[in-house]
Amino acid sequence: MPLFRKTDGKLDKRHSLFSRWVLKRIAVKTLRSADAGKKPREIFAKGISGAFPDPADGPDVILAACNDTYFNLFAISLIKSIERLGKTQPLHIHLLEPSDEVVQRARALQRDLKFVTLTFTIDRCLLADKLSHKQIYYTAARFLLAPLILERGVKRLLIVDVDAVMNMLPWRLFGCDSATTSGGFIFRRGMRRPWYRVLASAVFFNGSKGSLRLSETLASSLAAALAYNPKYHIDQILPYYLCSFAPRYLPDFSVIDIPDKLMGYDYEPDSAFWTVKGKSNISRFLAEKEKLIDLDVG
Repeated sequence: MPLFRKTDGKLDKRHSLFSRWVLKRIAVKTLRSADAGKKPREIFAKGISGAFPDPADGPDVILAACNDTYFNLFAISLIKSIERLGKTQPLHIHLLEPSDEVVQRARALQRDLKFVTLTFTIDRCLLADKLSHKQIYYTAARFLLAPLILERGVKRLLIVDVDAVMNMLPWRLFGCDSATTSGGFIFRRGMRRPWYRVLASAVFFNGSKGSLRLSETLASSLAAALAYNPKYHIDQILPYYLCSFAPRYLPDFSVIDIPDKLMGYDYEPDSAFWTVKGKSNISRFLAEKEKLIDLDVG
């Protein structure tokens, strides 16, 4: 029986006081013990196949996740927007229960791309089997995958929403402090609700032990929370709780704010990415991305 309140089959728009209490306990438990959440993470790993990024192809990796619909609507455009820059860039796409058609399209892109080193994993979404709202898993899956990429020796990992296009490479925006921090998040400290105080559209990790530990803790907390069949997204509230409590439990913990110019919600020319801001603005985003890239190429 789920510990979160019933919502008559609809995705909730908030976390109740009780669900917040449960999520806080999960965050603290995973911070205290590296083994917390280990079992569901092992289940997640069993459902993964495909190839991971090789640091030899480039130490700085961009990660996004999508189902079939978002692959066709957004991921292909993201890939092409990076390719048009003409500079080598590893990109990993985490495919959520993809059809054979999408897998074949991804393989075709791998063969055709000159500058984007494209890798992809296939997720059977085992942790989503009993969820009332599978989209909650979809938004969390990329963070479950992150430590599996980092432990392979990646130097910097930038996790972004797939509904974005790249305007310029993002790495110049990250200063020297990004090499030693535990991670980077888009903090919105003035927001009243805790599930709005971190924006999940961009998250940064590096190859340090502290960053790997934070990514593992985030993955463990998400995996543990999914077992309670949450009725609202957990990919923003759990990073907020972890960053709030981590200084008590993780030595040398520190985080940075994601650079302001990383995500351009108003299509600023000096932003690294352009991305959609709210479903009501999807038509403008589709128009802007068509201006940026030639969708008929490839």
